[in-house]
Amino acid sequence: MTKHPCTAERSHCQASGWVQRYLPTLAGDAVSAPVLLDWACGQGRHSLLALDRGWQVLAVDKDPSALERLREQAQEAAYPNGLHCFAIDLERPDSLEMLRCAALDLGIHDMDALVVTNYLYRLHWRAMMSLLRPGGLLLYETFAEGQQQLGRPRRGSFLLQAGELLAKAQQSNLAIFAFEDVVERDERSQPIARVQRLYARKVDPVSGADPWLG
Repeated sequence: MTKHPCTAERSHCQASGWVQRYLPTLAGDAVSAPVLLDWACGQGRHSLLALDRGWQVLAVDKDPSALERLREQAQEAAYPNGLHCFAIDLERPDSLEMLRCAALDLGIHDMDALVVTNYLYRLHWRAMMSLLRPGGLLLYETFAEGQQQLGRPRRGSFLLQAGELLAKAQQSNLAIFAFEDVVERDERSQPIARVQRLYARKVDPVSGADPWLG
């Protein structure tokens, strides 16, 4: 799916408003920085935002040239925390195992946050959720049914059905903090996109509690 180009200087304004709203700004050093996985990151607008907010970032996309541009932008901005880029086709059957191995090589066993925007591949939902640690943050935003009348993408495999994202979160025992199913409009109030958005955290599978809420 198409990602929007960005530069380090413009990454904040081009990042999804949903991600900007709910991604925390952290304090700390590079050694202890929590890890955010930017799934199908494209040119990395959310990776740059996360780096600026104190996260260590694993950026994954199938396009090596996009990842190289992301590396250059991060170097230019001199972010203190680590950026790790992996060129992986996330729709390959072995992609999750490849990602796990790459993370383990860095000493990373699970993720503190997962950001997914403008991307949908239903077969890997459960595997994606398994990458998050208990209490881990999920920010998900992508196109939904009704987008066909407004523009690309139009294929059903790229579009969430009504209530699908919310149902997936509930089935995965996530603690849901915010959800939207909306039509986005431009400055002239013309409809431009139909999207669903989710902010949730992974519940501890043993206690059933959200570790962030105590």
